[in-house]
Amino acid sequence: MSLGLRLLARLSAPSLEPDRFMERIERWVRHRYSEMLPRTRRGLVERSPALFCQLHPAAEDLEISLIDPTHLLVSANTTTVGPGYHIFVTSLLKDWAREFNASWEESEGSSEDYGDETGYFFTGNAKHLYDEMSWWLKAVANIFFDGSLDADAVGISLCMPMNPHFETEQPALTALGPRDREWLYETAQDGSRGKDFFAWWTSGLNAEYYLGRALTHMWSNVRWRSPANDAERLLLEDVADSLHRAYQLDSSLQYPWAEWKEILELLDVPPEDMELVNLYARGQSMIGYRRRDVIVSLPGAWRMTVPGTFSDFEPDDGNDLCAVDPPREIWFTAYRLTDASAQNTFESMMREMKESRSEYLIERNTYISRATITNKHRETGEDYFILSSSTVSHGARAVCTVVFSEAEQKDWALETWRSIEPPSSQES
Repeated sequence: MSLGLRLLARLSAPSLEPDRFMERIERWVRHRYSEMLPRTRRGLVERSPALFCQLHPAAEDLEISLIDPTHLLVSANTTTVGPGYHIFVTSLLKDWAREFNASWEESEGSSEDYGDETGYFFTGNAKHLYDEMSWWLKAVANIFFDGSLDADAVGISLCMPMNPHFETEQPALTALGPRDREWLYETAQDGSRGKDFFAWWTSGLNAEYYLGRALTHMWSNVRWRSPANDAERLLLEDVADSLHRAYQLDSSLQYPWAEWKEILELLDVPPEDMELVNLYARGQSMIGYRRRDVIVSLPGAWRMTVPGTFSDFEPDDGNDLCAVDPPREIWFTAYRLTDASAQNTFESMMREMKESRSEYLIERNTYISRATITNKHRETGEDYFILSSSTVSHGARAVCTVVFSEAEQKDWALETWRSIEPPSSQES
């Protein structure tokens, strides 16, 4: 359940070189909206060349696909960010049409194939857009009271990525922080009361836009430790720059001063450049889902709980996945047992693991897992430890390696290994 755009554009002349045409659009987006640091990638949508653009950290990708030489299909879910984002996407698409000599087609009659679910794209009626967004949010909040969910449900993600899953004791997770039952009840009565759900409420690249951008990153993406690579440093710099721009535009907004100070300290900003933030920073930093553990979904429908300070799992040259929180590392590889004798293979490996008399063994009805910990020595003379594990279930196997440097982290390494969950029988 969401609101957004699904629009069809007609090109004035056929595009005879689809890949080059999509490349032109990508360059145009990245140049025209460079201030927003767009993230783009090209791929396919149902065999049509496509461009995927993330234009806000709380946004799903804007999808642009060339469905035939003269028609382009664009779709975007705008409720993940808010009415300000909807207005921005509308402006972007109209600018694009002028630049690329295209026209937008309205659906005839009662057809729902294409159009703007809020009506804004073709009417410019901003009041109706805001009303629609408020009604939508009211309906979302109401699911906590209409019997759709258990009364004691917690951690329900509202317009949040499913991976990773963040921990909270509150009923709802949103891009701008958890929401309690009182907030949900008030929003279920009047959607406009919950407008702080949206990271971009008013239109324009204003103070609210920059503050919402920073808060979205701070809640979901900042690891709250020193950056481990250039990408993490750029993220922290984006947050610091967004907060600075927001304050310059409107100093009266409510700023996360303690967390702002923490960001600047992680960037090693000199004290003389932190006078303003130091003036207001009080209390303990609270913002950030990644201050706690997160549950990550891995290839093959495996799951694992890791500290939120770890980076995303990324493949190496051998396609093994690795996540880091230097100097700690977690390596993961999943395999499928697809032959007809998968059940026999599972039973055979179960027997082998049991007979190995490993110090660390988990045995369940649907899987078995073994782990060993070894002490290693670096050439520099430093000790480090490796937890090596193998987990086997019906039709699937995973190998996980946890690298840590302090003996005191042994319990954490074992807890990480024990958190590994194999795919369910339906998923495997």
